[in-house]
Amino acid sequence: MRDSRAGSFRKFAVIAVAFILAVAILTWGPWNSTHVAPNPGPSGTPGSTTLDQTPPPADGPSEATTGAAR
Repeated sequence: MRDSRAGSFRKFAVIAVAFILAVAILTWGPWNSTHVAPNPGPSGTPGSTTLDQTPPPADGPSEATTGAAR
């Protein structure tokens, strides 16, 4: 009779530890969004949350260029 109680307590302890471990992994897992800051990506990318703001047009072409055309 004593073996039956010891076995049931051990079974309960294993289930309790497994449950606590599962909750800890699900709570602090690598997919937790607080670990890495969100990167919205460039605008126009599917799923991007960045507003698509086009830059203003240039006043005119500059006369002095830094590189030659190929």
